[in-house]
Amino acid sequence: MRLNVKFTLSFLAGLFLVTLNVAYASDPREWSPTRKLPETKRPNNILDLPITIPGDVRASQFFSPISCGACHPEIYKMWSGSTHANAWRNPLFQALYQLGKKTAVGESEKKNIESCVRCHVPIGHSSGDENLPSPDDEKGGVICDFCHSVKATSGIGNAPYILSPGNAAAMEGGTKYGPFDDCPETIHQSKFSELHTRSEFCGGCHDVSHAGNAILIEQTYTEWEQSPYNTGDPKTSVHCQDCHMRQRPGFPSTGSTERPDNPGFASPEIMGGKKRPHIWTHYFVGGSTNPVSLPSGADINKQLATDRLKNAATLELSLAPGYKKGDVLNFDVIIKNTGAGHYLPTGLTELRQMWLSVSITDAEGKQLYQSGKVNEKGVIDPNTSVYHTVFGDKDGKPTLHVWSATQILSDNRVPPKGQKTESFTCLIPQDAKSPLRLTAVLNYRSAPQEVVDALLGDKSVKFPIVDMAEISKEISL
Repeated sequence: MRLNVKFTLSFLAGLFLVTLNVAYASDPREWSPTRKLPETKRPNNILDLPITIPGDVRASQFFSPISCGACHPEIYKMWSGSTHANAWRNPLFQALYQLGKKTAVGESEKKNIESCVRCHVPIGHSSGDENLPSPDDEKGGVICDFCHSVKATSGIGNAPYILSPGNAAAMEGGTKYGPFDDCPETIHQSKFSELHTRSEFCGGCHDVSHAGNAILIEQTYTEWEQSPYNTGDPKTSVHCQDCHMRQRPGFPSTGSTERPDNPGFASPEIMGGKKRPHIWTHYFVGGSTNPVSLPSGADINKQLATDRLKNAATLELSLAPGYKKGDVLNFDVIIKNTGAGHYLPTGLTELRQMWLSVSITDAEGKQLYQSGKVNEKGVIDPNTSVYHTVFGDKDGKPTLHVWSATQILSDNRVPPKGQKTESFTCLIPQDAKSPLRLTAVLNYRSAPQEVVDALLGDKSVKFPIVDMAEISKEISL
C-alpha cells in the first residue's frame, strides 16, 4: 500500500521556541510500562516498583554530558555524534512534535503527544518543570547521566524507568549503573546493572505503544524478543548491545558479520581506568544517515550507519531460463533480512522507506523496464511497493500523524532472518539486443522527501538514499 499524505506549512510559524510549555495532563503510570516480563525472563533490576514521574527528580541533579566527557573522553566523543545526543534537538522530531501539539484533539491524541517527551527529553519530563528545556539545552536528549542513573525499570515499553541520580549541583556523583562491578571510585560510585547488559534496557524506550489507545507504534524490542536472536538464554542470545554497542569503524557488527570485542579503557589509564577486554561503544548506530537526525559534524556516525545498512540484507533473483524476444519475462526478487535482529525497517516505521529499484537494459543500453524510480523532487514512483507500516485514523484513512492513529492498515516489513518476495513482469521487445542486464537494488531512506520538505519548509535538506544491497544478472536470449 502506497501512502500519499499532503502536509501544510501553517504549523511552521513559531516552530522553534526558546521554551516549550508543558501541562502534564496524564500520569505516565497510566501508560508506562506497556507490559511486564515474567520474573524468570527479566534482569534482576526490572522491579515491581513505581516508575519515576514528573517532579520526582530535579534537572539540577544530573551532570551535563561534557562533564562526563572530562573522565570519559572517547565515550563522550562517540555519544556526541549519535542520534541519542540529538533526540530532542532533531529538527524533524521538533517539527512533528509541534505539529502534534497544535493538531491533536481529544484526550487520547493529546496524551500520546505528551508521552513523546518521556523518551526524547527524559530529564526534562522527569523533572516536571513547567517548561521543557530548549532543543539546544545541554541536558536535552538521551544523555549519559540519564542512562547511567537508571537504577531499574518496571517492565517494557513507554519508558518505565526508575531514576536514582546524584546531585550535580552539589558535585555529588551518587551511584552510576552500568556493565562493570569493579570501577575505581571517583566523583561517583559505580554499580553493576544486569539490566544495562541486556536488550530489556533498550526495550524501555524502543518499544512504544500509543499512550491513549495502546496500538503498537514502535516495537523494536518485541521484534527482537520474538526473533531467532533471542534464544531464551541471556548468555547465548544476541542482545541489542551486541550489535549496536560493538560497532566502530571497520566493524559493522550486524547479524551477518563478526562482532568482535573492543578492548580498551572506559576512562584513561592515567585517571585510574582499567584496561578491559571489551568496552561497549557509544555510537548507538541505527539507520540514520541524514543531517537532521545526526548532530552536525557527525561524519563518522553517518558512515557507520551506511555500513550497518549495507550489512543488514541481501537480495536473490529467481527466474526461469530460456527466454526469447517477444516473451513475457517473469522474475522474483527475494529480500532477505540477514543482519538485523529486528524487522527491516524498524523504529518509526510509518516514515521509514525501504524499496526495490529494478531495471532491465539490453546490450545497447536501451532501457526495457524500470520500477522504483525516484523523481527530481525525491518522490518514489507511487506504483512501487514500500516496505513499511501504514497507520489508519478512526475513519480508516492512512495517516502519518501517529497521535491520530487508531489502527494498523498494513505492515509488509521483513522479519529477522526472514524474507519477502516481490514479483515482476516485463515484455521483451522484438528489437531487444541480447544479452539483457537485470539489476535490482534495495534502497533505504529515513523519511519521505516530500514529508521532510513539508515539515522543515525552507530549512529542508535532501535525505540520502542508501543502497543496502544490489544484485545483477545477465539474460541471454
